Formats: sequence, structure tokens, C-alpha cells
Amino acid sequence: FFLEGQGIFSFGGSASGRRGGGGGGGGQTPILFFSRQIGISDEGDPVPIRAGSRVTGRAGAFTLGLLSVQTGEDTDLGVPGTNFSVVRVRRDIFRRSSIGFMGTNRSVSLEGDGSSQSYGLDASFSFLENLNIGTYYAQTNTPGRSGENTSYSARIGNTGDRYGFSVSHLLVGKNFNPEVGFVRRDDFRQSRAQVQFTPRPRGIRAIRQFQFRGDINYLTNESTGILETRDAGAQ
Repeated sequence: FFLEGQGIFSFGGSASGRRGGGGGGGGQTPILFFSRQIGISDEGDPVPIRAGSRVTGRAGAFTLGLLSVQTGEDTDLGVPGTNFSVVRVRRDIFRRSSIGFMGTNRSVSLEGDGSSQSYGLDASFSFLENLNIGTYYAQTNTPGRSGENTSYSARIGNTGDRYGFSVSHLLVGKNFNPEVGFVRRDDFRQSRAQVQFTPRPRGIRAIRQFQFRGDINYLTNESTGILETRDAGAQ
């Protein structure tokens, strides 16, 4: 139920909707919908799933994903019955590009009285043979949390066989809290860059390709502006 068509529910370049394995995808990019949040209490105990429905498919240039799951009440754990709902719409544009929207709702928030929501827009553009641009903007509404509740990212990269580079910028606010999703780390701003040169020597039969890479990562606390991590490397 959760694994089939999971790629439809990906957002902003992150791996979404995955039921098994891992702690929410690689890197620091938040996930708006992470299905392991369904059927598990805040303390990690199993909660019964009563019913669920899902619609996924394509209609022309549009890809659609709808999901709704109802969990039951567990008085021993003090967990009320909760509904989890997700809407994902993506439209193909140009030859290899797309724009999309995702929205999620949890009927009973973990933070306070009321429900919680997350929603965002994302876009992915591919030009020429290897030039790729991706971006997203997302926001959450959580009881008791106001302000600093946004996350956004922009990245550009070229994945050519001989030359390559990537530059990205990511922000996750202190109160960005997708309760049907997953956030590995909050309250930070991260900038990353990588360059590579990977020639294929014609005169050396024993070596197919040389690989030279360099990268830099710069991460600060969003609230204070204090540097938390800076590293550079080469290989």
C-alpha cells in the first residue's frame, strides 16, 4: 500500500513516502511526507491502522497522488484516532521539466490542540544534456509554533562526463515541523558547492578515467547566524 508508486509523493528532490529502511532519506533536506509516521506513536509504539485509501496515476501532463489513512485510538498509549491526508500534483512542462504542489494534514497535532498542515511548491528543470536546476518552497502550520516555519532550497548542477559542478542552498526554519514528514535537522542555513574534472585518457590503455573532485560545505545557525560547520575536501 505504501511502497507502490511512492515516487509520486517525492517533493523537492527528497525521497518521500518510503515505508521501509533508513531514517528519512539522505542529506539534510526535509521530507514533507514520510509514511513511517503513520501507525507509530510519538514514543515509537505501534498504533493500529483502521482504514486507508489511495489514488495515484497520470492524466495527460499531470501526475496525481491522493492518500488518506485513519488510525485508531489507543487508550493505553493515550493516542487518539488520527487521520493522515496527503495531496500531490505534478505537471510536466517542456521536454524534461516539471512543477508541482504537495499538501499534508494531520488531524491531531503532536504539539498542541488542533491539526497541523504542511504545503509547498517545487520545480525541476533539465536543459541541454546535463544541466539540472531544482527548487522548492514549503511552509508548515503547527499549534503553538509561529514564525520561522518555512524551508526552501535551490540547486543547480551539471553532470557531464568530463566536467561537472553543483551549487546548492538550503534553509530550514526553527519552527518548520511537517508532522506527516521527517526533518533530520532544523534551524540552519547550508550552502554547498562541488566541482569535478573527470577526463578519459586516450593514450593510457590501463586507465579508463581520472576523477578529480573538490567540495565545500558551509552551515550556520539560522536564528543566531553563528557558524556551526565548515569543511572543504578534495579527492
